[in-house]
Amino acid sequence: MIALRQDDCLDVMADQPDKYFDLTLCDPPYDWPEAKRNQYHAEIKRITRGAIIIFCPPENLWQPRCNQTLFWIKPTSTKNTSKSYSRFVEIMQVWNGPVWNCGRHWTQYTNVFYDLVDSTDHPYKKPDSMITRLILNHTNPGQIIFDGFFGSGTTPRLANALGRDCIASEIDPLLYAEVAAQFPEEIK
Repeated sequence: MIALRQDDCLDVMADQPDKYFDLTLCDPPYDWPEAKRNQYHAEIKRITRGAIIIFCPPENLWQPRCNQTLFWIKPTSTKNTSKSYSRFVEIMQVWNGPVWNCGRHWTQYTNVFYDLVDSTDHPYKKPDSMITRLILNHTNPGQIIFDGFFGSGTTPRLANALGRDCIASEIDPLLYAEVAAQFPEEIK
Protein backbone atom coordinates (compact mmCIF):
# COMPACT_ATOMS: atom_id res chain seq x y z
CA MET A 1 0.00 0.00 0.00
CA ILE A 2 1.31 3.40 -0.99
CA ALA A 3 -0.67 6.38 0.32
CA LEU A 4 0.27 9.82 -1.00
CA ARG A 5 -1.09 13.02 0.53
CA GLN A 6 -0.79 16.59 -0.66
CA ASP A 7 -0.52 18.22 2.76
CA ASP A 8 1.87 19.55 5.39
CA CYS A 9 3.53 16.55 6.98
CA LEU A 10 2.68 17.85 10.46
CA ASP A 11 -1.01 17.48 9.57
CA VAL A 12 -0.40 14.01 8.12
CA MET A 13 1.49 12.94 11.25
CA ALA A 14 -1.36 14.21 13.46
CA ASP A 15 -3.61 11.62 11.78
CA GLN A 16 -1.25 8.71 12.57
CA PRO A 17 -1.35 6.53 15.68
CA ASP A 18 1.57 6.36 18.11
CA LYS A 19 4.49 4.10 17.11
CA TYR A 20 2.90 3.21 13.76
CA PHE A 21 5.87 3.43 11.37
CA ASP A 22 8.81 1.04 11.11
CA LEU A 23 10.98 3.68 9.44
CA THR A 24 10.69 7.42 9.02
CA LEU A 25 12.94 8.59 6.19
CA CYS A 26 12.69 12.34 5.54
CA ASP A 27 14.51 15.14 3.74
CA PRO A 28 12.95 18.30 5.24
CA PRO A 29 13.91 21.86 4.26
CA TYR A 30 17.40 22.65 5.51
CA ASP A 31 16.76 26.23 6.59
CA TRP A 32 14.15 25.61 9.28
CA PRO A 33 14.71 27.27 12.67
CA GLU A 34 15.37 25.07 15.68
CA ALA A 35 11.89 25.52 17.18
CA LYS A 36 10.22 24.21 14.01
CA ARG A 37 12.63 21.27 13.77
CA ASN A 38 11.89 20.41 17.41
CA GLN A 39 8.13 20.51 16.81
CA TYR A 40 8.33 18.18 13.81
CA HIS A 41 10.85 15.88 15.49
CA ALA A 42 8.58 15.39 18.50
CA GLU A 43 5.80 14.21 16.15
CA ILE A 44 8.18 12.00 14.18
CA LYS A 45 9.28 10.33 17.42
CA ARG A 46 5.64 9.86 18.45
CA ILE A 47 4.61 8.08 15.22
CA THR A 48 7.78 5.98 14.72
CA ARG A 49 8.51 2.68 16.48
CA GLY A 50 11.50 1.93 14.25
CA ALA A 51 14.44 3.86 12.91
CA ILE A 52 14.33 7.56 12.08
CA ILE A 53 16.62 8.90 9.35
CA ILE A 54 16.64 12.64 8.65
CA PHE A 55 18.75 14.39 6.00
CA CYS A 56 20.29 17.72 7.03
CA PRO A 57 23.25 19.95 6.26
CA PRO A 58 26.32 19.94 8.53
CA GLU A 59 25.77 23.59 9.44
CA ASN A 60 22.15 23.11 10.57
CA LEU A 61 21.73 19.71 12.22
CA TRP A 62 18.17 18.48 12.53
CA GLN A 63 18.75 17.67 16.23
CA PRO A 64 21.90 18.03 18.32
CA ARG A 65 21.97 14.35 19.31
CA CYS A 66 21.32 11.12 17.44
CA ASN A 67 22.51 7.50 17.60
CA GLN A 68 24.61 7.68 14.46
CA THR A 69 25.62 10.11 11.75
CA LEU A 70 25.90 9.07 8.11
CA PHE A 71 27.56 11.16 5.40
CA TRP A 72 26.66 11.52 1.74
CA ILE A 73 29.62 12.82 -0.25
CA LYS A 74 27.86 14.46 -3.18
CA PRO A 75 29.10 15.06 -6.68
CA THR A 76 29.76 18.57 -7.92
CA SER A 77 26.54 20.48 -8.26
CA THR A 78 25.75 24.08 -9.12
CA LYS A 79 23.04 24.20 -6.46
CA ASN A 80 25.76 23.81 -3.83
CA THR A 81 27.54 27.07 -4.67
CA SER A 82 25.20 29.66 -3.12
CA LYS A 83 27.63 30.29 -0.24
CA SER A 84 31.32 31.06 -0.22
CA TYR A 85 32.12 27.34 0.12
CA SER A 86 30.18 24.69 -1.72
CA ARG A 87 28.46 21.98 0.32
CA PHE A 88 29.41 18.59 -1.05
CA VAL A 89 28.49 16.66 2.08
CA GLU A 90 25.04 16.06 3.48
CA ILE A 91 24.37 14.39 6.78
CA MET A 92 21.82 11.76 7.67
CA GLN A 93 21.07 11.68 11.37
CA VAL A 94 19.90 8.24 12.51
CA TRP A 95 17.92 7.21 15.56
CA ASN A 96 18.08 3.40 15.62
CA GLY A 97 15.06 1.16 15.68
CA PRO A 98 14.57 -2.53 16.43
CA VAL A 99 15.22 -3.72 12.84
CA TRP A 100 18.80 -4.00 11.68
CA ASN A 101 19.24 -6.39 8.78
CA CYS A 102 22.74 -7.63 9.52
CA GLY A 103 22.77 -10.48 7.00
CA ARG A 104 23.65 -8.23 4.10
CA HIS A 105 27.16 -7.76 2.66
CA TRP A 106 29.38 -5.59 4.89
CA THR A 107 29.65 -2.95 2.14
CA GLN A 108 25.98 -2.10 2.72
CA TYR A 109 26.74 -0.73 6.20
CA THR A 110 29.24 2.01 5.52
CA ASN A 111 28.38 5.35 7.12
CA VAL A 112 29.84 7.22 4.13
CA PHE A 113 27.84 7.15 0.90
CA TYR A 114 29.24 8.13 -2.51
CA ASP A 115 26.10 7.35 -4.52
CA LEU A 116 25.34 9.50 -7.53
CA VAL A 117 21.98 11.02 -8.38
CA ASP A 118 20.70 9.24 -11.48
CA SER A 119 18.59 12.11 -12.84
CA THR A 120 18.10 15.83 -12.42
CA ASP A 121 14.30 15.94 -12.41
CA HIS A 122 14.25 17.45 -8.90
CA PRO A 123 16.89 19.80 -7.41
CA TYR A 124 17.16 17.91 -4.09
CA LYS A 125 16.76 14.34 -5.33
CA LYS A 126 18.54 11.60 -3.44
CA PRO A 127 20.14 8.62 -5.21
CA ASP A 128 17.93 5.55 -5.63
CA SER A 129 20.83 3.30 -4.60
CA MET A 130 21.33 5.13 -1.30
CA ILE A 131 17.63 5.20 -0.39
CA THR A 132 17.32 1.52 -1.34
CA ARG A 133 20.21 0.65 0.97
CA LEU A 134 18.65 2.59 3.87
CA ILE A 135 15.26 0.91 3.37
CA LEU A 136 16.79 -2.58 3.14
CA ASN A 137 19.01 -2.02 6.20
CA HIS A 138 16.21 -0.74 8.45
CA THR A 139 13.01 -2.53 7.35
CA ASN A 140 11.61 -5.87 6.34
CA PRO A 141 9.07 -6.57 3.58
CA GLY A 142 5.56 -5.54 4.58
CA GLN A 143 6.71 -2.91 7.06
CA ILE A 144 5.57 0.70 6.88
CA ILE A 145 7.68 3.73 5.96
CA PHE A 146 6.82 7.40 6.45
CA ASP A 147 8.23 10.19 4.27
CA GLY A 148 6.82 13.61 5.13
CA PHE A 149 8.65 15.46 2.34
CA PHE A 150 8.52 13.16 -0.67
CA GLY A 151 9.73 15.67 -3.29
CA SER A 152 10.49 13.64 -6.41
CA GLY A 153 8.87 10.51 -4.92
CA THR A 154 12.02 8.44 -4.46
CA THR A 155 11.05 6.92 -1.11
CA PRO A 156 7.45 5.89 -1.94
CA ARG A 157 8.52 4.55 -5.35
CA LEU A 158 11.34 2.46 -3.89
CA ALA A 159 9.26 1.33 -0.90
CA ASN A 160 6.68 0.01 -3.34
CA ALA A 161 9.34 -1.75 -5.44
CA LEU A 162 10.87 -3.34 -2.32
CA GLY A 163 7.57 -4.63 -0.92
CA ARG A 164 7.19 -2.06 1.84
CA ASP A 165 4.13 0.06 2.55
CA CYS A 166 4.56 3.83 2.61
CA ILE A 167 2.60 6.86 3.67
CA ALA A 168 4.13 9.97 2.17
CA SER A 169 3.22 13.63 1.94
CA GLU A 170 4.32 16.63 -0.06
CA ILE A 171 3.08 20.16 0.54
CA ASP A 172 3.95 21.45 -2.94
CA PRO A 173 0.91 20.77 -5.16
CA LEU A 174 2.97 20.62 -8.38
CA LEU A 175 5.45 18.08 -6.98
CA TYR A 176 2.58 16.09 -5.51
CA ALA A 177 0.77 15.96 -8.86
CA GLU A 178 3.93 14.89 -10.73
CA VAL A 179 4.66 12.04 -8.32
CA ALA A 180 1.04 10.93 -7.90
CA ALA A 181 0.76 10.56 -11.68
CA GLN A 182 3.52 7.89 -11.52
CA PHE A 183 1.44 5.56 -9.32
CA PRO A 184 -1.56 3.52 -10.41
CA GLU A 185 -4.81 4.90 -9.02
CA GLU A 186 -5.42 1.82 -6.83
CA ILE A 187 -2.34 2.36 -4.66
CA LYS A 188 -2.73 6.08 -3.94
